[in-house]
Amino acid sequence: MKIVVAMDAFKGSLSSAEANAAVISALAGHDVVTVPVSDGGEGFLEAWLAAHPDASLIEQEVYHLDGRSRQAGYGFREATRDAVVEVAAASGLTLVNTLDPWRYSSYGTGMQLKQAIERGARGITVGLGGSATVDGGKGLLEALGVRFLDEDGQVVGPFPPRLDRVASIDWSGLMPEAHAVDWFIASDVTNPLCGVTGAAAVFGPQKGLAASDVPRYDEMMSSYAHRFERDVSNRPGAGAAGGIGFALYQLGATYRSGIEEVVRWTKLDETLARADWLITGEGKFDEQTLHGKAPYGLAQLAHANGVPTLVFTGQSDMTELRNAGIVAVFPIISRVMTLEEAMAQAAPLLSNAVRRVFHLLEKNA
Repeated sequence: MKIVVAMDAFKGSLSSAEANAAVISALAGHDVVTVPVSDGGEGFLEAWLAAHPDASLIEQEVYHLDGRSRQAGYGFREATRDAVVEVAAASGLTLVNTLDPWRYSSYGTGMQLKQAIERGARGITVGLGGSATVDGGKGLLEALGVRFLDEDGQVVGPFPPRLDRVASIDWSGLMPEAHAVDWFIASDVTNPLCGVTGAAAVFGPQKGLAASDVPRYDEMMSSYAHRFERDVSNRPGAGAAGGIGFALYQLGATYRSGIEEVVRWTKLDETLARADWLITGEGKFDEQTLHGKAPYGLAQLAHANGVPTLVFTGQSDMTELRNAGIVAVFPIISRVMTLEEAMAQAAPLLSNAVRRVFHLLEKNA
């Protein structure tokens, strides 16, 4: 059988490439094509680099979430002066052991954007996903030269963000080259910045925000948003990556679906047209997956090409989604274990699950 393997990352356990490798190890004897995928979160840069072999990974020092230095990479293609920055690289959840949205800043991602502009980038795509910040993109804008001032005209620095102290914004220091950049947002979500589906309410708790603090944080975010002259808080993805989408809209960004970008780069639709099966999946396959995340988008594309999909996931309450061509959803856990054990053993668990399913398929072929 000809099988396309396009696994999304299992957050905290496997990257897209690692998940693909685990699946491949269980498919000996089949014609397998692998595609690294991402919907804008972890693996987005990896997918772009794989699809553009003439591009380079540029690693430079940036500030960490709390102001400490670290190395972080972004992609740059000299021929087209395009750059790809993945928010998770400098501002990601996987970079810290303790979550603290009150303290963490997106400044490091802004530094990457500044570095890309200084290298000559004229088109920059920012993959939103996997961030540990809920700072409304304040740190990102500060790294590009924007100043945030309190009621006394004093600068409100990025570490910690202190959105509640922002009374006015000074754009005069924004690096001039930023105006000449074509900005693009690549995201798997369309949430607004504020409200019941906004950054604080939906993503804050995932990043360490206490449920009791959500209303206060959302109110603070709304007040922060009103300090900007342009009201872009309700645009699709403004609340993505803790509000980084909102900040990029202030720079004139255009929204793009992360998974649709990856499909375009890799020409996945052409590959699927010749396939018998698509195998995809992620750490948690749930209702949120149906709102723009990679596995669902890939399944829909495969379905349009008449190719059935099998989903392998860490956990799910779904068994199938026939309207998207997903004929079965398989949780990979094979015995009682803790979440920590499952995450540590994700690769062999995934391989074994795929092996069991295809053994059954081969016997009934």
